[in-house]
Amino acid sequence: MSTRQSTLAIVSVVSIAMSAAVVAAVRRPSQTPQSQPPQFRMRTTVVPIDVRVLDRNGKPVTDLTAADFTVTENGVPQKIDFFAPQALSPTAPGADVTVRPTEVSTAPLAPANRRLFLIYLGRGRLQEPSKGVDATLRFVKERLLPQDLVAVMAWNRATDFSSDHTRATAVIERFKAMHEEIEHEVGLYFSGLFGLYAGIEVPPHVQTLIDRVFDTSADATTRKVLPVGTLRPVERDVTNALNAALMRADNDAWRYFNFTETAMARGMFDPTLNMSFGDYIVLNRQTMQDVGNLYVGIDFLRFIEGEKHLIFVTEQGFMLPRTEYERDLGSLASDARVAIDTIQTGGVAAAQSADGTVTVSNGFALRALREVSDISGGQSSVSKSAEIAYDRILNSTEYGYLLAYSSTDPKADGRMRNIKVTVNRKNVTVAHRRAYAARPDSGTYDPRESLATTRLVSATSYGQEINDLKMSTKLLDVKEGKEHVVNVEVTVDGSRVRLARKGADYIAALNFVVYCGDYYQKPIGELWEAKDIIVPASRFEEIKRTGLTVTLRVPVKQPPVYVKVIAYDYGSDLLGSQMKRMR
Repeated sequence: MSTRQSTLAIVSVVSIAMSAAVVAAVRRPSQTPQSQPPQFRMRTTVVPIDVRVLDRNGKPVTDLTAADFTVTENGVPQKIDFFAPQALSPTAPGADVTVRPTEVSTAPLAPANRRLFLIYLGRGRLQEPSKGVDATLRFVKERLLPQDLVAVMAWNRATDFSSDHTRATAVIERFKAMHEEIEHEVGLYFSGLFGLYAGIEVPPHVQTLIDRVFDTSADATTRKVLPVGTLRPVERDVTNALNAALMRADNDAWRYFNFTETAMARGMFDPTLNMSFGDYIVLNRQTMQDVGNLYVGIDFLRFIEGEKHLIFVTEQGFMLPRTEYERDLGSLASDARVAIDTIQTGGVAAAQSADGTVTVSNGFALRALREVSDISGGQSSVSKSAEIAYDRILNSTEYGYLLAYSSTDPKADGRMRNIKVTVNRKNVTVAHRRAYAARPDSGTYDPRESLATTRLVSATSYGQEINDLKMSTKLLDVKEGKEHVVNVEVTVDGSRVRLARKGADYIAALNFVVYCGDYYQKPIGELWEAKDIIVPASRFEEIKRTGLTVTLRVPVKQPPVYVKVIAYDYGSDLLGSQMKRMR
């Protein structure tokens, strides 16, 4: 029995319950009465909207007032309670910038003077013909404001946010030099029937190349990108459709994918596609990896305050099995106040039929990019120079408007509500988030609890060890009366734990999960525990060298065979995990 098999078996039983824990952990600050001029706190009934207005030349419109805007929710007009222009100006970055709140925010709603850009360099070849990598490199190296925070994600790794733009620049430069080689290797690995049924893990020789791009040996702020459960219905639909295609395959089906009337009626595929079945599998795996990482990016940004943008640089976009999945993706980003800016670099793919008819074979994918950007309030650039795309992103973010309204609908049923903002001005384009979820106000939410639960749930269903937060464990099985207990001594790498000041001392905010399983892979005990460890200033340097040690006590039904330990540091947003066999 392999360690990986045991890991998957132990966590499979509890994965559904843990997914529910994520929802239970997400809270919003409680509602407080209004007094004086509007001082809005982040409440379920107050809906903030970042609005970006560009003229016909793609330049920001800067002379609008509140009277120029109209807001509706599900078609019902709403009163604008808060209005403020957002004009950015260069400032020096903070000495100790953090993007994760350590406590419930009590600051009033106010314009921000910094932007957060998570740049996702998607699958495929991104340089030609739009010069996508060159434009991205110049964007980070020359065009950001000093206080802007930027992170880079590609394949299955990501950097942390930093106002030190040289870090992201170095990653993108190495990406430019190596990404076509890596794409070739990844494409080979996930091709054919093996690619259809393979998991998400890239082979070790490819992972070595990816780690070299992110320089994981030198940079402690990079982390493994873990999949999220949100994509599972999409993966199920795609897998079912491809399996059905194999079931009805004839000799020609192996050369060209046959689209049935039933499949087209359900919106499962674009009938203009003209590709081999093998090529379709490659496209399918690429789509799943890209869309999965977009979900991860939204999740990564959800608990961060500020003007948030997820820039998706892609060769051809993605082709989801159902159009509602595109709307779901855009709505999820919109709810998190994350604008998805899409930059397509591969041009238009055209196919000519036997009768000479020319069709755009990637039209479905390009339309999907536009829709996701439109719903989330971002910019979309298709078949244009990537420099022009970044021009539009910068123009739309250097000057905008922050609006807020209190919904006239008091029901907090968790359903998505549609937002529409119009401007009393001709020949302009308006970008804003178009949806949000009206969640119940169940008291103040703990950002650490919410983020830690999300990260730990992802780690429980991940089949391999995670070494972003290095750790060592010692296990001792003891019996206390009639109760079996496993004592787990965990030592985490102090150099990677971010210690925060608390008075004269420091504090480490750590969370742990321990799963215990028997020989037959059945869960027999688990522990979820948060630990706030006070570190005296006199021991700061020692802890950085020797690490932090915590002892956890896990009640079990019987002596375990397998134990999986997961550690999460809220300060650095890093995870570590180990799987050990006791017998």
